[in-house]
Order: sequence, then C-alpha cells, then structure tokens
Amino acid sequence: MTTHGSFRAQLRLPFNPEKQLLEAFAAGDVGAVVEETTTGWQLQHSLGRIALKPQSSSMDILLDAEDRTSLAYLQLGITHRLQSLDKNLDLDWQSDNTPGMLLPYFREMRVVSAENLTPFMKRVRLAGENLARFARGGLHMRLLFPPAGTANPSWPCIGKNGEAIWPDDENRPVARVYTIRAIDVDRGHVDVDMVLHEGDAYPGAGWAAQAKPGDIVGMTGPGGGEAPEAHRLVFLGDETALPAIARILEGLSSQTKAIVRVEIANQSETQPLATRAELDLEWLVRDDRAAGSTTLLEEAAKALPIKGDDPDLFVWAGCEFSAFKAIRGHLRKSLRLPNAQHLVVSYWRRGVAGVH
Repeated sequence: MTTHGSFRAQLRLPFNPEKQLLEAFAAGDVGAVVEETTTGWQLQHSLGRIALKPQSSSMDILLDAEDRTSLAYLQLGITHRLQSLDKNLDLDWQSDNTPGMLLPYFREMRVVSAENLTPFMKRVRLAGENLARFARGGLHMRLLFPPAGTANPSWPCIGKNGEAIWPDDENRPVARVYTIRAIDVDRGHVDVDMVLHEGDAYPGAGWAAQAKPGDIVGMTGPGGGEAPEAHRLVFLGDETALPAIARILEGLSSQTKAIVRVEIANQSETQPLATRAELDLEWLVRDDRAAGSTTLLEEAAKALPIKGDDPDLFVWAGCEFSAFKAIRGHLRKSLRLPNAQHLVVSYWRRGVAGVH
C-alpha cells in the first residue's frame, strides 16, 4: 500500500459530495480504509492514496499512486462514482496522466510464437516492454485486435475525465478479455492460451488461429482479481476458464487441497495441470456436444463433497451464463456458502458475442 506516490492527480468539484463518497467507501466500493484528517478525509487504498478536502460548497480530490496504471485506475473509480451521481457531470482532472496520451495500462505487443496445446487450445506468446505492472493486480487483461491488414493500428487514449477514448475510425480494434497464463517480466513475454472457435462472434479465436510471429496486438490491464486463498479450494470451469485455473493451480502450496472439475469438448482437449497442491482432478467430457449446451458443470457442482459451513473452503467457477446461474444458485441457496467464500463468474453467454 502506498502513502505518497510518484504520480498525482487532482480534481476540483463545484459541489460537495462528501456524504455520498464516504458512504461508497464505507460500503467497500473501492476497498479503502478511511481516516479523518484536519482538512477532511484520507483513504488508504491498495492502488494509492485518496484525499478528500471538502468545503461548504465545493470539494478538492487529490490522488497519489506509485505508477501511472494505479493512478489511472484510481481516477476511473472516482470518475465512475461521481458520474453515478450525475451522468452529465463534466470532470476536468489535472493529472500526470495527461489527456491524449496512450492509456498507461496499454502495451503494444508482438507475436513471438503460436502453438497448439490441444486441437482447440492455442498458446500465443507475446513480447512487449515494461510489463512489470501486469505481474500484479489481476489475473486477466484485454487483448485489442486491430482489423486484419492494418499496418498502423489506432489505440485508445486518455480523455480529460480519465476514461479511455477509443478511436472512431476503420482502424478501431476489437477488445476481448483473456487470462495472463504466464508472464516473464525480465524477458518481456506474456503467454495467452486461447480457445479456438469458428464464427465472426469470436474475433480473438479467429486472430489466434492465424497468428504468426510479428503480428501486432494491443494489451490493457491487468484486472479481474487475484487467486483465491483457502486451505480447500474448488475450481469449476469450461475451456474458457482453464487458463485461469491452470495458472492458479501452479501457484498453490503443498498444504492446499484442490478439487478441479473442467468441462471439455472431448478427450483430446485434456492437458497437464502442474501444481504442488493435493489435486483431485476430473475432466467432464461432453463428447463434442456444443459448448454451453450441457449441464455437466452444474451436476459436478452438486456432486462435490463439500459443506457450506466449512470455513476453510473457497469455490471458484468460470463458465457459460446458464451454468454460472445454476452453480451460483446451488452454492448460495442449497449450501448457503457465504459470499466471501465463493466467486462464480460468467465468462461467456451462448449465442451472444463478447463485448468490450
């Protein structure tokens, strides 16, 4: 946690939203610890420091962070909270992240190699500069795919309110979320495991299928949370969650027990999963039925040898929307597992294209 960072931003508001902001912070919206000061309030956040200096009819907001990405994320958090109070609010930040510059959490990457791990899973290795910030603060990132044949891609920049401004032209990239399967900061490499699909709804899969050394792609992040911590862990997922599950398993200690259930198209989609944990692994093979069309994950969740009153248990799941609803409902309603002990995420929805 930083207290005085190297990068700063400030904002003067012509009104005083002190009550609303403090209520949001107290509710845990930004994970901050609030302290009263002689001039207002100071909030210690994992990304940096937020200082609120209220006046009778105005407020100054000051931000400190140790890197540009953390500063940008702090700005975005405050901007979104203020715009929830007034969607037409025009915010003019004075920031070290100046409007017009490329997003500080953006990197332009080039393909180093691409190889099939299984018939429908491809590993693409990307090379870029200054990747240390992507090694902490989340398992995921977004890849930005330029239109095919684009020699000079247009990338998003910072607007005066701190939000991303996307190019509005024929070179605008398409963004999709992926897991950082592995990262080597010293060598400047990121590995991404990508599920191969057919169809225009899956631009990332189409790009991965044709990826070759030298191809350019954008990357923003990181985000999406960290690996869960518990003595007993349960992982449920389909192919789209497999890269995240594999990465988390690699970081577990030998004192951890991990139950893993992964849905795959067929037996050829299995792959080695390295871990020091005590592993109970089962592949749920759908015999080439369409992804998202079975109840294999839901049935596996209901068959798990777990209890909702186990304080050392954490359940992590990533899957299609229908399975997500069923698994979350089982954990909350049938097992009554506390919210703090599970994370169930819809990675995709059958018949619906991904969004930015």
